Amino acid sequence: MTKVFVEPIGVTVEIPGGETLLTVVTSGAVDLPVDCAGRGTCGKCLVRTGAGSFSEPTDAEARKLPAAKLAQGWRLACQTTPLSERVSIEVRATQGRRQILTTSRLHPGPPQPAVVREVIALEPPTLADARADQERLLSAVGASELPLDVLRELPETLRDGGFRATVTRYDGRPIDVEAADAEGRVWGVAVDVGTSKIIAYLFDLESGRQIDQEALENPQMRFGEDVITRLTQAIHNGRRDDLREMARDGINELLATLCARQAIAPRHLYDMTVVGNTAMHHLALGLSVVGLGGAPFAPALAAPVTLRAAELGFAMNPEAGVHFPPPIAGFVGSDCLAVIAATRLAQTSAPTLAIDIGTNTEIALAHDGRVVVTSCASGPAFEGYQITCGMKAAEGAIERIAIDAQGEPRDLRTIGGREPMGICGSGVVDLLAGLVAAGVVDRGGRVQPHARVRRSADGPGLEYLVASGPQGDIVFTQHDVRSLQLAKAAIAAGSRLLLAGAGLEPGDVDKIFVAGAFGNELDVHNALAIGLLPAVPRERVAFVGNAAGVGAQMALIDVDERHAMSVLAARLEFLDLATDRGFHEVFTTELGFA
Repeated sequence: MTKVFVEPIGVTVEIPGGETLLTVVTSGAVDLPVDCAGRGTCGKCLVRTGAGSFSEPTDAEARKLPAAKLAQGWRLACQTTPLSERVSIEVRATQGRRQILTTSRLHPGPPQPAVVREVIALEPPTLADARADQERLLSAVGASELPLDVLRELPETLRDGGFRATVTRYDGRPIDVEAADAEGRVWGVAVDVGTSKIIAYLFDLESGRQIDQEALENPQMRFGEDVITRLTQAIHNGRRDDLREMARDGINELLATLCARQAIAPRHLYDMTVVGNTAMHHLALGLSVVGLGGAPFAPALAAPVTLRAAELGFAMNPEAGVHFPPPIAGFVGSDCLAVIAATRLAQTSAPTLAIDIGTNTEIALAHDGRVVVTSCASGPAFEGYQITCGMKAAEGAIERIAIDAQGEPRDLRTIGGREPMGICGSGVVDLLAGLVAAGVVDRGGRVQPHARVRRSADGPGLEYLVASGPQGDIVFTQHDVRSLQLAKAAIAAGSRLLLAGAGLEPGDVDKIFVAGAFGNELDVHNALAIGLLPAVPRERVAFVGNAAGVGAQMALIDVDERHAMSVLAARLEFLDLATDRGFHEVFTTELGFA
């Protein structure tokens, strides 16, 4: 084993001999992005070598890092192997917890849960009626089977309580039997498994009231920050089980936190709903994703499924139900279905768009009784990733910034009020819109000469000096502009093609619902200015927060909503941008800034 001392955070991580420093990053001890799953192409896992000896720089590092940086000891963690038993490295670690959106302006309706808990009284056995305890209970509740774990405790439970007991049923099936005076309530959890985060909402199922919520970064990000990279890891690198276990462990960590905070016994978690994009859905279930790896992107499963918690390894009652609403298509998942359900999009009469902006952006258009959906591979640029000084929405991230008419930064605001360490998604949109308006970036996306523009120190091209922070200059490069252009163009092209297919122009849209964490922090004026959203008056844009989470909550507390979502999924139409002949032309026209 090799001991790696990490500065400035002061931790020591042990890694197996022969492993690269990427193992330190994926251990969770160091907060560094890894966009390329260790191939040396993203250049984000930057560390500075200190004491001890290390392997020589690789060709990938020579291509990615300037000679001056290599001479200063800067290396890519994924390409660097310690050669001595003890080494030290310096990292530019972000500080503070990520700001993850869990709230929404939408709300689920009244409860009609799948779980019912009631006290029943049975006639004790007699010489004339010596039926088995199992038969006696099943006859009383009108069921046909009893789980083995429940059956093992049943005789003592019945006799200790004078043949009175609390029975909990899931869709009519007995899943738990306790003493008649047992304390406890019927709890359930709605889970939104996103590409970058997992959010869990704890509900009292009897009242339909949300009690608590918790979120964390999706542990699968250690294998890549985008869907395609994880699919590659699962299909070609044999990581499918690892990705399934990471999703399970992330959900279990959230369950443990919620149970501890609310003093709930995991035994009393009786129901769960899980939504996510199709890849996250499949990986959480441990399904093969080989069909998602290439055209025609056919999923393994596109139907609702309800499983026992024990089958999935979730830390709740082993007989609890775990319901997965159906994905819609290869890259349009149950999270999009949940957004459509939560916004009641299918019930609107005027043309309405719902846009859930993320690593994979889903767009739905309701018009004239139809709902058509599509998916855009927008990438993580608008979430602060793949940007030179981009970072997650954590303390120190620039979340708001204004650029004046002379191209100078004004009114810079960071999360937590800390000194600036990088730029998160909302700040990136503000910055780009301001630079375009000031002419520092032209309408074609080219950075222009300016007092704050200089040659990039890390490669060819120009960069704009945004601010100086405790870890160095924060810059916005020509490459960053191009990354955002590509992401913006993909989203804008998706919206335009949906509208064109319905014979509509952007101005015909009555309402745009913008969902998701990134959307919730957007400045409407700036999003419209760069063409990220269709050109409509500002008052027609409504931010609805984590609508996918609300859809999951609706399915959790109301079994009728589960059925309604399944029916809704069957009537949705899918526009496949990958095979649409007009996509490339529309995409190209959307690259510029009008």
